[in-house]
Amino acid sequence: MKKVGRNDVCPCGSGKKYKNCHGIKAMVSRQGNKIFWMIGILIVLFISAIYGLYNKSEENGSTRPEGQAPAGKVWSAAHGHWHDA
Repeated sequence: MKKVGRNDVCPCGSGKKYKNCHGIKAMVSRQGNKIFWMIGILIVLFISAIYGLYNKSEENGSTRPEGQAPAGKVWSAAHGHWHDA
């Protein structure tokens, strides 16, 4: 079967060019797929960036700093910083 070109008459019998009849549906479908994948990739990148920031802050704050505690302060492991005693 011969492939229908954009400017050929549409095989559905409407008398319109393929690009103005069923070609529009094919084009919209391809664009919809591209948009779907682009949005999916952006969501994955956003989630991985948030996850990376969360892990980085968790690594920095979960261990008690070296040395003596400041006067009147206590280390909170749950919060990752010093609290007033």
